[in-house]
Amino acid sequence: MSDRVTPPTEAARALRDIERLRAQGRASEQESRWVGVVFGLALFAELAAPDFFGDDVRSGVSLAVTALIVAYAVMLRTPRGGALLGRPTRVRRSEISPRFARSAQLTIVAVVLIGFVGAPFMPDHLFPYAGTVAGAMLGATLIIFGRSLRRGLNSLVMRGDGKDGMNGVAHGSR
Repeated sequence: MSDRVTPPTEAARALRDIERLRAQGRASEQESRWVGVVFGLALFAELAAPDFFGDDVRSGVSLAVTALIVAYAVMLRTPRGGALLGRPTRVRRSEISPRFARSAQLTIVAVVLIGFVGAPFMPDHLFPYAGTVAGAMLGATLIIFGRSLRRGLNSLVMRGDGKDGMNGVAHGSR
């Protein structure tokens, strides 16, 4: 018998490899559950702490949340950190739809501008414990729906630029 690989067999193997890479790329964007829980609790603490401990704790809590965000960003850039976060691979930047990236940047700029322009016109306290209620709602939303929200956002990021699926999305290990 010959060890030659026939073209149909080779094509079938190539298609299986592509599907494996697609699945790996999709799976890489799903973080461990604990990440959503930690950030949901941090969001709650950020908004609820001034209601319980006064305005003097705002700077300390903000500094702690900022340190958490920086640690998360650093962990995403290292192999061990990515494994701890449950992200063994990353998506190539070239696979992100330029149209989506542009609209996301414009949305972020618009929200920041609305925040700066609207902040002076907002009352300091809408009702007692408003920060606690907002923190509980936003934190619970992140904890409960965070994974499905991320999955939906990733599906928007990957389509819209005419590319077929997620070919070559996964880098493999960092």
